[in-house]
Amino acid sequence: MEKAKANRRTWVVVNYLCLLIMNVCFYFVFERPDMTHVVDVVGLAALAVVVISFFRLHAKTGLWKLTHAKTDALDERQVQVTHTALSSSYGWFAIICLVIMLVHAVLYRLVPGLNFVITVPLVGSLIYLAHTLPGSMLAWTETEVPGEVQ
Repeated sequence: MEKAKANRRTWVVVNYLCLLIMNVCFYFVFERPDMTHVVDVVGLAALAVVVISFFRLHAKTGLWKLTHAKTDALDERQVQVTHTALSSSYGWFAIICLVIMLVHAVLYRLVPGLNFVITVPLVGSLIYLAHTLPGSMLAWTETEVPGEVQ
């Protein structure tokens, strides 16, 4: 059980770390089109790891199904656990969005020559984060996850 939990935690870290790497690479490619293709390849490789780790962490374990299920389809414990994960993850999501907006406002006005833009990959990543953060909270905290193969 603890090994499965540690494995899920590893996938959570890999997933979000690669999401961050992808956004940084795509930002630099957007900002400086003359950059080397190595940055493109690293960004696309990070995106591939995000997709692979999503399927490994959320789809294969049943976390996606659990966090996106209607309450009628869940038992009492699942409703309680899912509600806790949803409320805490959306609190974290709000903080992340506010920090991004604050950094955008401060850097845009205070640092001349630095153009911090909200890119399409960043917006897509925030949508992805909103959908996967509750499942990641469950993967991090729960000992047993429904559908997970031991």
